[in-house]
Amino acid sequence: MGKSLKFGIISVLVANVINLVFSLITNFVLPKFLSVDSYAAIKTYQLYVSYAGAISLGYVDGMYLKYGGKNFNEIDRSDLNTNLSTLRIFQFFMTTLMVAIGCVMEDFIFIAFALTILSFNMIGYFKSLYQAIGEFGKYGRIINVTAGATFAINMVILFIAHTDNYYWYLIAYVLLNMVIWIVMEWYISVGCKQKFSYFKFYFSELFTNIKMGFLLMCGNLSSIVLTSLDQWFVKALLDTLAFAQFAFAVTMENFVNVAIAPVTITLYNYFCQNQDEKDIRKVRNYIMLFAATIVACAFPAKFILEVYLTQYLDATKVMFYLFASQIFYIIIKSIYVNLYKAQRMQTKYFWKLVLVILVGFIFNVLCFKMYPCKEAFAIGTLLSAIFWFLICYPSFKWIKYNVAEFIYPFIQTIVFLACGFLFNAIYGFVIYIILTLVISFALLKKDLFGIFKNGLSMLKKT
Repeated sequence: MGKSLKFGIISVLVANVINLVFSLITNFVLPKFLSVDSYAAIKTYQLYVSYAGAISLGYVDGMYLKYGGKNFNEIDRSDLNTNLSTLRIFQFFMTTLMVAIGCVMEDFIFIAFALTILSFNMIGYFKSLYQAIGEFGKYGRIINVTAGATFAINMVILFIAHTDNYYWYLIAYVLLNMVIWIVMEWYISVGCKQKFSYFKFYFSELFTNIKMGFLLMCGNLSSIVLTSLDQWFVKALLDTLAFAQFAFAVTMENFVNVAIAPVTITLYNYFCQNQDEKDIRKVRNYIMLFAATIVACAFPAKFILEVYLTQYLDATKVMFYLFASQIFYIIIKSIYVNLYKAQRMQTKYFWKLVLVILVGFIFNVLCFKMYPCKEAFAIGTLLSAIFWFLICYPSFKWIKYNVAEFIYPFIQTIVFLACGFLFNAIYGFVIYIILTLVISFALLKKDLFGIFKNGLSMLKKT
């Protein structure tokens, strides 16, 4: 891997470690001290917000493709000004529309979500911009500020205000996003050394960005739909307790997304500049080893459930099925999704995801018919992840697999689930790590040694 890729991964890794610490504390404290109803309401709001990016209709994704692989000095400042101003006004209009819908529905959670749209998508714009141009340090600072401020707000409301009313939490989240957005606007204005326009709207800019990014947005939205499909099923078919427990398992799974973000974010910029088959295959195998290792985080989470959050202990099996799906999702998101983007294959990416969503829907229905409980939807998610992994391969046959490489994630999934279901957290963790080292040595020996070699060389340089 090149120096720029390593630096980018390290920069985002540091940011995500800090984010992970805040997130871990927050997501263990809230379910412990909040009522099930309030916790479920907060998770419902967060589920809604995960779809907020779609309201830009692909505008942010178009910018991402437009500036991908460039550096900040190569971007025309007037073009960036036009780009920002148009999105700002467009999202203000969409936010107003969604707030009106929420008022008609008389749904406070939906109104809070609607009020978040403008600031959330503007923050998303800056995050995507810094990812596209390789400014990972600035991206990391946004992550850190957001995580730290969210943690502080939750702790103040919970332990100083002493309230279980989810209204206050949602209001605080809305205000926090607005403040972070305003700071980001000021920061980029200072960085560009010019004053940006705030009230200029360009139809041509709107249509150009949406046209360029709409399919990619649809693909990203489809990915979100796929990975949250199980939550919608649980919310619709089971009770509030089941949804809260399932949402907690999803929250634990999301820690994996925090851990893999340094890889998924930096690889897009890397693939825009490097299409060498051997290099990509090596990176893919490193990702498979990383995926098999990082899911071991499920065991410490299980330990906390066993001794601290016993009211959510029934989420254990759901959590392990969801973590198992990450063995495949990490490979898909790090390698295949980034290659689809880098090679401008948005159309193929979109239709592949549509197929995966349809099949995922069928998997969830069939699993619930055979096994009518919340675990059924987690199994459906795992089957969907495997299906998505398999149908990505034909698009990139040039990244060849040998037999050992192909079977590796499947063997790891079986071992992971067996250790998670048959043993307690401590024994399961130890046995899984030992077996992972043995399997990795047997099937991916060259790549395993490559990781150790790279790690030692980086330690010597530091």
